[in-house]
Amino acid sequence: MSNFKFFSILTFILFALNSSFSQNKLKGKLEYKVTYKLSFQLDSTDANSRKAELMILYLGEDFSKYLSRAKTLANPIVVQGNSAHTSRNALPHFHYEIIKEREKDSLLYLLKIPKMEDRFVYAESKHQFDWQIAQETKTIEGFSAQKATTTFAGREYTAWFTTEIPISDGPYKFNGLPGLILEITDTQGYWDFKFVGLEKLSPKITYRLNLKQYEKTTRPALEKLWHRYRSDPMGYANNPNVVGTPEVDQFYRDAFAEMLRKENNPLELK
Repeated sequence: MSNFKFFSILTFILFALNSSFSQNKLKGKLEYKVTYKLSFQLDSTDANSRKAELMILYLGEDFSKYLSRAKTLANPIVVQGNSAHTSRNALPHFHYEIIKEREKDSLLYLLKIPKMEDRFVYAESKHQFDWQIAQETKTIEGFSAQKATTTFAGREYTAWFTTEIPISDGPYKFNGLPGLILEITDTQGYWDFKFVGLEKLSPKITYRLNLKQYEKTTRPALEKLWHRYRSDPMGYANNPNVVGTPEVDQFYRDAFAEMLRKENNPLELK
């Protein structure tokens, strides 16, 4: 391949991945709410570290929005039409949101640093999955589901999707099957998404996103920044009104370091 052709292809790929940023505003109606129970083990060495959190996938005509259910209850824009009973004081473990545009190869990963005004976004291709569809089927909450397998970010996954909900979407970044993903689990069982229910929203939720409020970044850069925040939230904030002794500051840094040491099993390994 000539250098000219190589750089032409590279330029096209970079343009496609960043095309989402060319339109700074996104607006649409969210019509359905899919609830998943995410069971996860952040410490691969401790089976007792397993936790669970309810996650929501909102589906609209033009895009979908995925986030922690605890975040939806704290957000008056998306709580409308939510029939849940979870306390508004519930704290999400997952602070990100993921937007997948229906007719574009566009996936946006959005993160707002808790209790801060710092907002970040990076764009990726939706087409990250090479699915192998099997003939095996089973019933999940009344829906006929079919088996599929794939690899993603260093893990192997088994998924179950249904063509009875003909929307090519799923929890987290997963998509690309000829129907909605109801369940998906990595082969080691560390990350397990299970379908809880589907609800038609009445009235529909109006969602607006202004990307001008977000700093554009990349996944590696955002992971480093998130680790820096999690390692020392007070140091990250650099709040002059918060004054502590060196001993107290070191105590908290050690405590956060121990917490992060136990969080050694992220969903995306690479």
